[in-house]
Amino acid sequence: MSIDTKNLDSSDLNRILWRYMTFPKYISLITYGALWFSKLNILVDAYEGAMPTRADADLMVEYQSSKRYIEPSLHGQIDSVNKRNVEDGRELILANCWFLGEAESERMWEEYAAGSEAIAIKSTVAALAQCVFCDERHSRIGKVKYIDFATYEMTRYEASQAIERAFLKSLSFSHEQEIRIVTLSFKGGNCVNIDGTPMMPSDYAGAKMNNFDQPGLHIQVDLRNLIKATVLAPNAPKWFEQLVKRIVSVSGVGAPVQRSRFDRTLP
Repeated sequence: MSIDTKNLDSSDLNRILWRYMTFPKYISLITYGALWFSKLNILVDAYEGAMPTRADADLMVEYQSSKRYIEPSLHGQIDSVNKRNVEDGRELILANCWFLGEAESERMWEEYAAGSEAIAIKSTVAALAQCVFCDERHSRIGKVKYIDFATYEMTRYEASQAIERAFLKSLSFSHEQEIRIVTLSFKGGNCVNIDGTPMMPSDYAGAKMNNFDQPGLHIQVDLRNLIKATVLAPNAPKWFEQLVKRIVSVSGVGAPVQRSRFDRTLP
């Protein structure tokens, strides 16, 4: 596998993943040949990238003891180091989220792609790791761990690393069974501009590599090998099915288009 893993083993590689999306997001994926990676600070869970309470307290004890060696005028920076670590990490880390499961989830349709004109794409863990062109040096793919942030324990080193905290979410989201790819918010030749054009060296040279102006990045993917099937939302109308089949054909994606197992009527 091309990307380092987190909370995964070899038995997970062929497991099925789903990404539920609105039709505009599907068109973006097909047209740009890229997945959207969001900064942690714009995702729904307010605890994204947060530091568990106990680790926060343990680190502060360590930092407070260092004050004896530091100018008093700098003590305020010591007091806020964890807060700044979390804020910086939520700005720096990007995530693209998928849902692990052998079959469709009606709840995931409702939460992420409501309505009859929406799409879910099927893939596998191995295909996702191999087909998304993240910078391998700064990226990971893995299962999210659902925790109680008030009681969860982790080492001080792990707690201080934003990429480790990116795989923690609140217990209230445990139904999602999420697998995500995380990477750094740096522009590069593997990215696509917001208008869909490939990024050129002039777009990311020097300080321009820092992605301060956008809430995330489009990162290129190998669609033909990533998408194993395209599944229509429950009760999708026949015209929508024909449209999606045409899009798949014209784009060269090649994966079959399937109707949802939750269809109640066929228009």
